[in-house]
Formats: sequence, C-alpha cells, structure tokens
Amino acid sequence: MADASGGSSEAIVASQSVLNGWLIPIMWRATTVIGGLFCLAVGALYYKQESLLYFPSIGGVPRRPGDNPRRYRSPAEHAIPYETHYIKCDDGINIHSWLLLHPHSKEKKLPTIVFFHGNAGNIGLRLPNAIQMFKYLQANVFMVEYRGYGNSDDTNPTEKGLKLDSEAALRFIRSHEHVDSSNIFAFGRSLGGAVAFHLARYAEQSGIPLAGIIVENTFLSISKMVDQLMPFLTPIKSLVLTLDWNSGSIAPQIQIPVLYLAGGQDELVPPSHMQALYKTSTRVSRCAKMHVVENGTHNDTWLHGGKAYWEAIRIFLSDNCGDGSGTDSSPVDVSASSHGESNVVPLMPTNLVGMASASAKSGGGGSSNTIKKDL
Repeated sequence: MADASGGSSEAIVASQSVLNGWLIPIMWRATTVIGGLFCLAVGALYYKQESLLYFPSIGGVPRRPGDNPRRYRSPAEHAIPYETHYIKCDDGINIHSWLLLHPHSKEKKLPTIVFFHGNAGNIGLRLPNAIQMFKYLQANVFMVEYRGYGNSDDTNPTEKGLKLDSEAALRFIRSHEHVDSSNIFAFGRSLGGAVAFHLARYAEQSGIPLAGIIVENTFLSISKMVDQLMPFLTPIKSLVLTLDWNSGSIAPQIQIPVLYLAGGQDELVPPSHMQALYKTSTRVSRCAKMHVVENGTHNDTWLHGGKAYWEAIRIFLSDNCGDGSGTDSSPVDVSASSHGESNVVPLMPTNLVGMASASAKSGGGGSSNTIKKDL
C-alpha cells in the first residue's frame, strides 16, 4: 500500500511539474501581451485624445461651408445682411466668421450674440438656428468658426487654441463700429458651452464687459464625460487625460449672468451636468436662470422648444442688457419668418446624419455614413 501511495504522490508531483513547465510561461506571455496592448491603447489615447473630440469633417459632412448642401452654405442664401471676417488670434492663427448684422443695430442698441458651435462640422450647418436667433430675438449673431474648422486656418484644433479663438472673437466684435459693445452675449451649445464658460472667466479676469452667457446642453468637464461615455477609462483617466474643459470649476468663479437651456431627454450629456452647473451659478452669478425643454435631446432642444424657448432667451437678453436700458420687450413671434422671406427657415437635422440625405436631394453629393452626435 505504501508503494502505491508513494507512486500516486510522485505522479501528482510530476503532473504539477509539467503544468508549471508550460502553463506558467504561457500565462506570463499572455499577461505581457495584454499589458503591452493596454499600454499601447493608453498611449494612443494620451496622444490622440484631441482628435477624438474635434471633428471638423466627418462622414459625409464636408469641412467647408461652401461645399454644404444648398441653404447651408452662406447667409446670402437667406437674404440675411451679413459680413465675413477673418480674425487673427494671439498665436497668429486666422479664424473665419460670419456676422449676421441688423441695419442700425448700434443706434437701436440691439444685442449681439457670439455663437460657439459644437465639436462636429462647420458653421454653415448652424445657419438655420442662427437665422432664427437673428429674427426671433432681433439680435446680431456673430458665428465663430474654430481653428481647423470650415474656412478657418487648417491646423489641429486644441483646447488651448479654441480658447484663443474665443478671446480674439470677443475683442474683435467689441471693436466693430456697428455693434453695441455693452450688449454682447456669448452662446454655446455642448462643447460651445465650455468655450462660452472660458470666455466668461477670461472677460471677468481681463476687465472686459460681457453682458452674459447662454449655454445649451453643455457638460461639467471632459473628465466627467469620460465617466459617462467611457467608464472603463475612469480608473486611469488621471494618468492619460489632458483635455479639461472644466466648466464645473469655472461656474463658481464667475458673476456674469448665465442662462441654462437644457434638453430633458439629452442622451449624450446627462441632464445632471446642467443641473449641477445651474445650482452652482445660483450662488455666485448676478443672474442665473434655467429653462428646460422636456422633450429636447442633445442636438434638437432648440427645435422642440417652441415659443417658450425663445421667450426665455429674449427675457434673459432684456434683463441683462449691458447699459441697463433693456432690449425690445415685445413677445417673440415664431408664427412666420420676417424680412419678407416667404419660405420658413430650414431646420438643421437633429443629428448630422440628415445632412447626407439633404446633400443628395440638393445635388451636393455626400454619403449616408453615420455621423457622430455633436458634443
């Protein structure tokens, strides 16, 4: 019996020795490979994160406004008085802009809205929204195209660069001879909201008057958005994330009036982000207001908001006019387009996917590729 028991033990030891001989090296190699791939992925994220946020051209959407489908190419297609400007930033980069300008706007003390767009596509795609602002609010609309986008200089967009773009845009519009410099507001949707928050802090720190900012479906910070969109990166984001856009840290620092326009069904930025920003602003801002469009999603809140949406903006503009005189207090009329235009303003597709079909119908070419949601 002893011999049998001893033989069994030796067999077990031998078996374990064989396993140790091939299994452990395989596991070590697998761990090394997985670790290497992980490091490569982390490295790629570290060096490529800017290109994961900014999309000057994507899918079937062209980079330049002139290549857009008809009625998305220029304000001239809508019989809107406008000017084209190229603005030099502090680092020498030139950015493209359109100024939708009412006649005698300075004498009438009309507000001017500096429009900062989201992360995908050119400013032509925002024309329908900007034209409604121009008409419904009786406001000039200064549409700024970030570096690397549209007709601006061809360079890689970066957080630092976009901040310089916003600062140069504010300095330019304040110096415009037909603009009331005491009645300038910044508007930003999604990423544009983060740009507007930066500009508000820059204006306060530089002693430059800015009447207020209006932000729509924007986020607390890129870090918080990583938690939402890529939670698997949360444990290591402190090691790899260089993008900031931290509006959550700016909101407690600024006293400039802020209007929050929130889509109750925003599927990209959690509504809690807007709620948190608004709650912070109520403690420090001279005037913090929030308007919720219950059925608004990330890109189409302005489409679903109706008259109440435009009234909320109009009242905010009137209450925070820089010289204290207030703007036109007449209720917003959204029942018909103005300035003798017979056709209703075309609506930008709720996400940029619709641009492909619009392009095909208008003979503008394009593709049916799916487009990322605008951030």
